[in-house]
Amino acid sequence: MVIVTSPSMRQRAPAWVEEPHFEASAIRRAIEDVERNAKASPTPMRIRSDLAGLSVAEARRALAGLPVPGDYQVVVKPLRYRKRPSLSALCEFDERRLILRLPEPFHPFDELVYHSARRKPEPGWHFIWLGENVRFRTRRDVLRFLYCHEWLHWYMREIHSLRAGAETACDRFALRHFRRRKVTIDDALEALRACRSQPVPDGLLAA
Repeated sequence: MVIVTSPSMRQRAPAWVEEPHFEASAIRRAIEDVERNAKASPTPMRIRSDLAGLSVAEARRALAGLPVPGDYQVVVKPLRYRKRPSLSALCEFDERRLILRLPEPFHPFDELVYHSARRKPEPGWHFIWLGENVRFRTRRDVLRFLYCHEWLHWYMREIHSLRAGAETACDRFALRHFRRRKVTIDDALEALRACRSQPVPDGLLAA
């Protein structure tokens, strides 16, 4: 018996259907499953909470949509204060962790965040610091702002091998992005391009 197939049928058939034990629809479904699982299970952020009343799941939800700091651990700690709440965080490169301190007890508070400086029209290195008064209404606001700030320190040091200073650039990055649902690597590259003291080398723009 001779089976005749039309040219159009041969063009539509993927190459692998001619191999034994392989079916085009099965392979397509397998590829779709792999892609779906990859999107559903990205590399999780390593989080530890030392703050009573804040679970790891709650911290993870608060930081959802922000980029992961490689294999660094994110540790949430309480910040005890005497007079008023404030912002406090640290990127510990030797310990490979980001420490975010939440004011405890927590109350909404205002913080003056300096985002840029303008040189005064006079001899010498004299600047006018420009800032914005930010209202932190929730723990989520504080966690996301602190994380964005410290994450950019991590990104500068670990990804681009730059000095991890540039506090103003990190504050500017956090101020611009902490209330956004999604923050990407492109946002960090844009922030570094705008940082005069820490330019992004041309050869590392694809990192």
